[in-house]
Order: sequence, then C-alpha cells, then structure tokens
Amino acid sequence: MSIKPSQVKFKDAHQYLSWLQLNSDINTHPDKLKAFFVSTNDLYSQCIGLEFLLMNGFLPEFEQLLERNRNSRSKVNREWAFIYDLFLMKQKRVRSKSQLLELVQHFNTEDAALQCIQLFLEIALYFDIFEYGILANRLEELIRKLYAVTDPILKPLFKQRMNMVLFHHYWKRNEMVLARKYGFDALVNTTNIRYLANLHINLSLSYIFEDFELANYHLDETIRIAKENNLPRLITSVENNTRPFIYAHFNIPNQLDTPIKSEQAHLALARGDFSTAQRILSEVTEDTPFTKYYIGRAFQNRRILLQSYNEFLEQRSDHFFARLPLTALRTL
Repeated sequence: MSIKPSQVKFKDAHQYLSWLQLNSDINTHPDKLKAFFVSTNDLYSQCIGLEFLLMNGFLPEFEQLLERNRNSRSKVNREWAFIYDLFLMKQKRVRSKSQLLELVQHFNTEDAALQCIQLFLEIALYFDIFEYGILANRLEELIRKLYAVTDPILKPLFKQRMNMVLFHHYWKRNEMVLARKYGFDALVNTTNIRYLANLHINLSLSYIFEDFELANYHLDETIRIAKENNLPRLITSVENNTRPFIYAHFNIPNQLDTPIKSEQAHLALARGDFSTAQRILSEVTEDTPFTKYYIGRAFQNRRILLQSYNEFLEQRSDHFFARLPLTALRTL
C-alpha cells in the first residue's frame, strides 16, 4: 500500500525529498516540492525553497515565500530574503546595476550556500555592465565556495547556474568549444523560462561567425518561448535588437526595420547604403565599441575600427565581439 505525503510528518525539505525519491515518480517531484516549500514551517527549508522556486520558474510561489522570509524572526531567513529581493530588483529594473552591485558587495553572511548565491548575483551584475574581465577572479572564489555546499536540493540548482556562468565566461573569452559545452548543458537542464529564453538569445549571438541557420534557430526558439509564456518585453528586445543585428551581420537585411538607430545603420550597411548609414550614425549619441564598429564600417575608417577593437578588449575583455572590428579591418 502506498503512503501519501499527508500521512507523514516531515521535519524539513531534505527529509521530504528522501521520501519522494523512494515513493514518488520523479516527474512529480517539482510540483510536490513546490507545495511543500510554500507550506513548510521549517525555517531553513523556507530559505532553500527560494532558490528552488525561482530556478524552477514558480514565480507566484517564489514571491509568496519571499514575503515569509522577509518577515521571519530568523536573521538567516531575512538575509536570504535580502539577496533574492536584489534578484527581483535586477529583473524589474527598479535600481541601477551599479546600485545593486554596491548592495551585493557590502552584504555579509555566514551561510555558505547564501554566499554562493551572492556571488552568482554579483557575477550576473558584472556581466550586465560588460565587466567580463572580473569574472575570472570571481569564478575562482565561487568554485571554492561551491565545494562547501552539499545540500541535495541546492547542488543541482547551483550546477544549472554554474553552467550559465561558464557559458558566458568562455563565450567572452572566445573559447567556443567550452562555451557551447556549458551552454548546451544549461539548455538541457534549465527550468526557469526567462533564463532559458535569454540563454537562447546568447547562443544565437554565439553563432554569428559560423552559421546563420543556427543563429536564427535560437532566435526563433526565444520568440516561441516568449510567446508561450507571455514575455512581450523579450519579444520586443529580439525583434528590435538581436534579429536586426544578426541578419545585418550576415548581410540578409530583408525588409527588417527597427526603432534602434544603431541597428538601422547596421541594416543600411548590409544593404550597401553607406550614405544612409552615415546619416543615421550622425544622430547616434551612444558611445560603445559597437557604435564605433558601425561608424568605422560606414566611413571605412581604420582608426575608428581599431578604437572599437581596443575598447572591446581593454574595457570589456570581450574577445568574442572584438572579432567584429578585426574582421572589418581585414577587409579594408
């Protein structure tokens, strides 16, 4: 006779997981753990539940449990709530990346697992502000701290996060064999829909020097996921930024249009309309290695292309996109 979980009193999430592994189909574990985490009174289970619910994309339950942790009598629970509040601020863009970085860097906790989550957040923020060179230093510390985490619920979730971090790390170092290894591992194992969709965007960009069809496949996967899960902002980002960039890069401008000036110029370059590209770029005030790359191409200016190349390397440690101006320089 099978035993129902309601007939058993579980001390914490680990005990419940052990019971599930013996008595329940593995495919039912996520939903059953979700129900456990939103109802448990075990304080530390409420902490690790935040990571479980977020990484599995159970966002309403995540916010419900986050509120419980914010108001907890336990200092450790309130510390976990603070870090996950920063994750929400990052996602909802209610604070600048520099403000969030300052908050996460000044945060202190004795909890080994939370220290890892803190570092994952810090690395994600560095990636958002193009400080790719710092990742290598933080990675070493993160790997060391991860060894101290033995929690059976957190370990596979941290592995998901680590796969995404290592994909970005090796991608920006232009070490594409390793980047793809970790990228595809993340693709197979990631259950958070937003993370999965953004991973497809980055994988599409990782193919710009190799294969248009594969780049386009990952774009289409992003759009499919975004439509199925009502993520309109993501669709807008792809159609206004990523798709025009990739199509223009492969000289397939088609009838694409975008409100983004720099990508309008990029599409004009793909059509061979240098005068239009020059006119549009004269209106662009943004100063980035990408805009310098477009300006250098539009005006056939080796000096500006070299500036773009140096900025990709020296300011961003981005060896992958530094190939854009380098390729253009070789064709002048």
